[in-house]
Amino acid sequence: MDDSSRKEPFRYVMNQPIECWLELPAGNSGPGAGKLTEGVLLDLSRSGCKVRTSLNLRFTAGDTKLIIHFRLAEDKLQFEGSVRWGWMFGLGQFQYGIRLDLQEAEEDQLLRELELWTNSRRAQ
Repeated sequence: MDDSSRKEPFRYVMNQPIECWLELPAGNSGPGAGKLTEGVLLDLSRSGCKVRTSLNLRFTAGDTKLIIHFRLAEDKLQFEGSVRWGWMFGLGQFQYGIRLDLQEAEEDQLLRELELWTNSRRAQ
């Protein structure tokens, strides 16, 4: 029996980027700590996402924690994660790969929202 066929894609690419907000926990030092900074969600999977923002994190890989806020379908989602990589993307823009640190209930919520979001895209 072949168990390799997936029932869902590994990574969802947002053809139209989705508005998101990045929050550095108040205990962090540096620009943006304790505030929400606007960005766009470029792609998303159960394990992470790619975002673009004007926030320059000046991070050390894996050490910069943040909270990402966004809405896919029905619920406002808020997940903790850590920056895995980042680089400058044009003038005053930065792109980051974020590993999401999801609890089981959060992963279930994300999967439900991804399914609703995917179904709504198909209906258009």
